[in-house]
Amino acid sequence: MISPIFMVLTIISGIMVVTAVHPVHSIIWLVLSFIGAAIVFIQLQADFIALATLIIYVGAIAILFIFVLMMLNLSSFEFDSSISSIIPLGIISVLGLMTLIFGLEYSNINNSEVEEILVKELLDIQTLGFHLYTSYAPHLIVASLILLVAMIGAIILTLQPHLTAKRQDNFIQISRDSHYISENRNNSGH
Repeated sequence: MISPIFMVLTIISGIMVVTAVHPVHSIIWLVLSFIGAAIVFIQLQADFIALATLIIYVGAIAILFIFVLMMLNLSSFEFDSSISSIIPLGIISVLGLMTLIFGLEYSNINNSEVEEILVKELLDIQTLGFHLYTSYAPHLIVASLILLVAMIGAIILTLQPHLTAKRQDNFIQISRDSHYISENRNNSGH
């Protein structure tokens, strides 16, 4: 039995993630949303998925977001708190969510016996792994390729030299230092 309190907590936290003005507050709401989702997974008796959610999302991604925000200079950034710029996106998101909810409500998937069998079958980690690597192998390969392309893109973006970046020429620096040292030795009388 899923407690509606944690479902509502997760939904409210998710809404606060996108409506919070300050990014640090948004990350705190994001962590609360992940914790609420993990509690819902525990109530569904999917302990492995709950622990994976906590370890991966709260333990890694949210902490990474916090470190990135700490490295940014947010005091010079002005936050736009006008809601008129996000109203169209909000309307489209709500309409899409309502379409998904009503689509699932009136679909054939809403059979409680089928859901119960699927949940019992997929709670076992061995069965989950079996289905992931047999039935969903193409999806897994596509997901891994997307992650690979993202990683290669991040590496290329960081290695590409910018024309405005100030770089140090090691040969000139070493030559300058040795010239400076030899001049100081000659001037000091050694």
